[in-house]
Amino acid sequence: MVVDVRLLKSDLPFKSRKPITQALQILYGKVVVQGRSSKKDKNDKNVRLIDFAQAFKMSLDDNIGAHWHVLVGENIGFACKKRNQSMGLFKVVDGDSTVMVVIWQSPGIEEPEPLAASADGAPEAKPAEGGKAAEKQTVRVLEPSTVEKDSEVASVVETIKLELAARGEDDTQVLAQALRAKLTADFGTIWHVAIGHDFVLEAAEDRRNHVVLTTGKLRVACFQHEQFKGGILLDFGKMVATLPYLFLTIMCFGFMTLNSVCKDANPAAHTGFKAGVRDAFCHTDWENNLQYFGGAAMVCLLFSKYNKRFSSMKIEKEIKIVEKPKKA
Repeated sequence: MVVDVRLLKSDLPFKSRKPITQALQILYGKVVVQGRSSKKDKNDKNVRLIDFAQAFKMSLDDNIGAHWHVLVGENIGFACKKRNQSMGLFKVVDGDSTVMVVIWQSPGIEEPEPLAASADGAPEAKPAEGGKAAEKQTVRVLEPSTVEKDSEVASVVETIKLELAARGEDDTQVLAQALRAKLTADFGTIWHVAIGHDFVLEAAEDRRNHVVLTTGKLRVACFQHEQFKGGILLDFGKMVATLPYLFLTIMCFGFMTLNSVCKDANPAAHTGFKAGVRDAFCHTDWENNLQYFGGAAMVCLLFSKYNKRFSSMKIEKEIKIVEKPKKA
């Protein structure tokens, strides 16, 4: 069965979108579709989605860079903060089954916002009515397995309980935005929240305050995570691409300067800068020496074209297919 994968929304670099989409399609086909049993077992499907999310995250971490988050499920509400050029929202259609796959990386910082503004227009919390409120107050914490009393995690759990109990909101997207705004106001940045009835979330390993709980049929997962990329990031490909123009510029300006100084009929009149240039360069074969810059420019130009072609071929193959070993 062919798995149809569509990229609905993304700010990923264009050169990475195709290989990431292909990797998602192949992994989903191998792990979820081919691993499907003849019996329609919901638990079996959840296990396969967990395996797929783990394998896809591992592939992204190994080939593009560490600390990716992968969210997989149906009808998911999510409120997250992303790093530029790291978000992809995919729709995966497998026969009658449709799931959404969201990938992103955390930014390094987030400017604090007022509670009302950060909720993106979410309505203010108001008490839920009757049995619905009672149902939402029945909360079961799945992760962490034990919550220490008076810890920050315990405070996070209590805040989530109060926020869910105070809202009679059926729209998971609005609820996720409101909950993230509340957590940010109470505990600082950077929060990532997912809410739905059935989903899988594989988050970065160095996350903190990670909480997963259920209330009725609703599942809530949230965590804090930020990712800093320190130092100066140098793009080798772009540096090589600019070198031909640098060498040609040096050759042109060098030729004009040396031609003016070295061929002057009255060298004794030179002082200061001109005298220094004449003493340093004019006694050598400066015209032939300048040709080396032209040769270097041609070499860099050819290497730049080769590197660009090689990089595009590498991008197509760099997403490795990671298959989890089957349990005995």
